[in-house]
Amino acid sequence: MSTQLTSKASNGQDTYPGYNRAEMEVIKNSVAKGTTDTELKYFLSVCRTTELNPFTKEIWCYKDHKNNLLVFAGRDGFLANAQKNPNFNGIRSCDVCENDDLRLDMMNPENNSHNINHLDRGKIVGAYAIVFRKDGEPTISYVEFKAYDRGSATWKTHPAAMIKKVAETQALKLAFGLSGVQSEYEFDVKENIAIPINTQIANSDIEEIKEGLDLIHDVAELNKYFIQLSDELKTDKQIIELFKLKKESF
Repeated sequence: MSTQLTSKASNGQDTYPGYNRAEMEVIKNSVAKGTTDTELKYFLSVCRTTELNPFTKEIWCYKDHKNNLLVFAGRDGFLANAQKNPNFNGIRSCDVCENDDLRLDMMNPENNSHNINHLDRGKIVGAYAIVFRKDGEPTISYVEFKAYDRGSATWKTHPAAMIKKVAETQALKLAFGLSGVQSEYEFDVKENIAIPINTQIANSDIEEIKEGLDLIHDVAELNKYFIQLSDELKTDKQIIELFKLKKESF
C-alpha cells in the first residue's frame, strides 16, 4: 500500500489517492462534516486501511467536545470487516425479553441456553450476540436495552432490531476489532458533537479486576471469580475481554 497521503489535481487542489476532489467534497459534506483538509485526509486514510466505504456509510466521523476527531462504524461496517477475515464463522443474535429463560455463560459458551415464551415474552430487556471463529472460542456480548435506548422513532418502532445491532456490533468489535474505530452505539450525537453515553465501568473497577486476575492460576478459579462479579461487570465488554485473554493464557 502506498504511504503517499496527498497529490495535486490538475486544478492545483489537494486530493487523496483513490478519491477525486468532487468525491472528497461529497464526503466532507455528508459523513465528515466540519473536518479540516488534514482531518479529512486522516479520515480517508482510515477508510482505506479498514477497507470500509464512506459512500455507503460503513464508516463516518464526528468531533468530540474537545474537538478531537472520532471515526465511527455501525454494525454493517464491523460485519464487513469481520467477513474479510478467513476465520469468521458466522454470527447469531437475539433480543431478550423479561419472561425469557436466558442463561449466558461468558466463560463456558457450551452452557448457554435461551428458551422463549412465545405467548407472553414481556418487555424487551436486552439482546445478545455470539460471533463464531474457526480458530477459537466464540465471542459473546450481552447489552441492556435501557442503557442504549435513544427514545427515537426507530428505537420505538423497531426496538428488537436496534438492540440486536448494538449487541452484534460489540461482539464483532471484540472478536475481530477495528483499531481506532468507535461503535456508533457508544455515543450520542448532539449538534454534530459526539458524546459518550454513560455505559463505562469505572477505571478503579477495571484495575481491581486486573489485580484479581493476576492471582488466578487455573480455569476453575477463573470461573469462580467471574461468577462473583456483579451483573453490570459481567456484561462489560472490556471486562469480558480481560477474562477471555486470561483463559487463553492457561
